[in-house]
Amino acid sequence: MTDLDTPLLMLGQLDWAAWLTMFWFMIILEVPRYTLSAIAIFMSSFTRKYAPTASEARYLDSLKISIVIAGHNEADAIERCLRSLSEQTRRIDQIIFIDDGSTDGMREIINKYRKSGQVDIALSNQVRCGKPASCNLGFSLAKGDIIINLDADCSYDCDAIAKLIEPFTDPRVGATTGALGVRNYDYSAVTGYQAIEYIVSIGMGKRALDMLDMVVCASGAFGAFRREALHQVGHLAAGPGEDFDLTLRLRRSGWKIRFAADSWCFTDTPATLAAIIRQRRRWDRDTLRIRMRKFRDTLSPRRRKFMLLETFEQCEWMVMNVLVTLVFPVYVFWVFWYFGEGALNILIAVAIVYLVLDAVGFLMALCICRRYNSRMFWTIAPYILTFGIYNGIFMRCVRLYAYCEEWVYRASARDSYSPSRVSRQVYYRR
Repeated sequence: MTDLDTPLLMLGQLDWAAWLTMFWFMIILEVPRYTLSAIAIFMSSFTRKYAPTASEARYLDSLKISIVIAGHNEADAIERCLRSLSEQTRRIDQIIFIDDGSTDGMREIINKYRKSGQVDIALSNQVRCGKPASCNLGFSLAKGDIIINLDADCSYDCDAIAKLIEPFTDPRVGATTGALGVRNYDYSAVTGYQAIEYIVSIGMGKRALDMLDMVVCASGAFGAFRREALHQVGHLAAGPGEDFDLTLRLRRSGWKIRFAADSWCFTDTPATLAAIIRQRRRWDRDTLRIRMRKFRDTLSPRRRKFMLLETFEQCEWMVMNVLVTLVFPVYVFWVFWYFGEGALNILIAVAIVYLVLDAVGFLMALCICRRYNSRMFWTIAPYILTFGIYNGIFMRCVRLYAYCEEWVYRASARDSYSPSRVSRQVYYRR
């Protein structure tokens, strides 16, 4: 009998009371998340997607589109980005490129494309000011009815822009965000894990949030904004987490945020453990700062414009992210303390359950996305076997560390995403 047989036999012999005693963490905090996502997938399968009507198509054609791209030291990515934009099925009326104090020759490259007519406006900051400041400069020069914010290191499907602006037929929509895919999924195990993570979070998570009108982040890598909405709430706030901050301000002002599921953008994700740890620490610190410091009054019923949906969304995040992250190490400690020598078998059984849930979720997400080919599937499918360790243990430890960094040391004030002079001033002003 192998070591794996013991936890498998144990799972088959447990009654419901034993399951609840041993696996209360998964049953109470994890299974509901997977179940709700599965329900969302099931419901979406009955939702037919209709093409814009003739009048809606005329309205979309009448909109002027401005694209703003800001980057720092991304000279190698510019050609691929502009090539994918030149292949779009939707006419782009204006492209604005901002070089944020680069030292790799990016300034000369964007000026070359401006002279050739591929870029309408090319500007360069003499010193690095941070992406928010650079984007805001572009926003102030944009003439379009819809302003699309893109990253220089991304590429886009040929119908990405057309699909991204479709939700604007609804006058209540202030911003949309598209689907993000991992372009370098075959580079390393780390990029393979992220490819699975992106597929599941987009194929199941983002679609479910869109159905519930709870999309809270129009990505800075691929987000479109109604000009009127931007002028109402102001542009990007300086410092990290600027796209999330802007989206929450739009929601508070009554604008809807939609997820354009068929509009695809592809990017290269961090390829090493050190790089992914740095990225996720920054993301989690910024999320905690914006939610629990800047927008903490969302939970207060005494707020002048109290919105029940916003409060529910905040509570959902606190339970599914903060609470699960904090309780997980407590659960592991409790298992060893309560079951002693049998704790290892229990944790292996937990890993097996995670494997089944992750595999089902991954296959469901792939079916509904219908974007990836068989080569991509067979490349990343083996990583499903250990995805539970990556997502359920490793990333939770990173998130817990990031929360402690921000809550105790306010580490986002020292984030290198923006120049230190910008981050410190923005943070301590709040």
